Amino acid sequence: MVITARRGANRGLRPADVRRDLRGIADLLAEAFAGELDEAGWRILREMRFWARWGWLLRALEWFLPPGEAFAPGYVWVEDGRIVGYTMVRRLRPGSGDWLIANVAVAEGFRGRGIGRALVSACLEYARASGARRAVLQVRADNTPALQLYRSLGFQEIGRIQLWRRETGGHAGQLGAAILEIPGCWVRPARAAELSPLMAHVAAWENPAMRLFEPLDLLPTALVWGPLRPCGRGLWVLEAEDGRMLGLAAWTRREGRWTLRPFVDPSATPLQVQWLVTAALQEAPRGLPLVALTGGEPALSAALLAAGFQLARTLIGMGCDLSAASPR
Repeated sequence: MVITARRGANRGLRPADVRRDLRGIADLLAEAFAGELDEAGWRILREMRFWARWGWLLRALEWFLPPGEAFAPGYVWVEDGRIVGYTMVRRLRPGSGDWLIANVAVAEGFRGRGIGRALVSACLEYARASGARRAVLQVRADNTPALQLYRSLGFQEIGRIQLWRRETGGHAGQLGAAILEIPGCWVRPARAAELSPLMAHVAAWENPAMRLFEPLDLLPTALVWGPLRPCGRGLWVLEAEDGRMLGLAAWTRREGRWTLRPFVDPSATPLQVQWLVTAALQEAPRGLPLVALTGGEPALSAALLAAGFQLARTLIGMGCDLSAASPR
């Protein structure tokens, strides 16, 4: 059992209180993740500081929200009135049995004291008491201390997500025709009637972490075509001569950036995967930074590197079965 202090306590672990903690949480997250935040992240912190002035109103509105869907759900660790640790816990999606643990942050001078373990343990207990079947989180692959902590608390890896960046857009070669023929297959724009089978293929190709944390909805991409789409053709298909689907590349918007979402069948060759990525990049907006998300597939990694992308970070998705006994 995790023992928490009452709300408003000046020291120790307690539930986060939206009335007085938002600014302190924002300051801690800015300190802990300064080197990782993009513009979207900084915008969220600015919004948190703005709403900190209206904490009393947010607190009143929380009475109408179900467990795990508050405005600042989670726990803080306080030392002499200062928030030095925070962890968020909330339902991953409405009606889901998965609960997300995120933004695990401890101020630099207070690390190594067990604060992170106490925060995450409190979140696990809260999620379990609220009926969660599983707790999930993401952690950088190079964050060895955090990985050791999560594994000791019962988390296991469920998949990896790689985020790639390219500073400028533009065309990756001129391929000429709308349908590009290559040995054994061709790359072509997707047809609107293919939406359902394409979604089934994505479900088969993506790893569980991608499906959980970065679900792809092809419907908005399929509905907007031609001059209404700043990114041109939004869906490209890699198809074998016998009609089998070997890959798909979709353009989406993620945190304000054009994001390439490629998926490939394990039987696709590296050359075929490279052509799929090259064809999709023909439709990239000129002069804009681009992002790509993959599940760490080697052929996709090689194709993105060849197209000028750089690996920004690798995240490990982890899950903890809350129906099992909690580790001591």
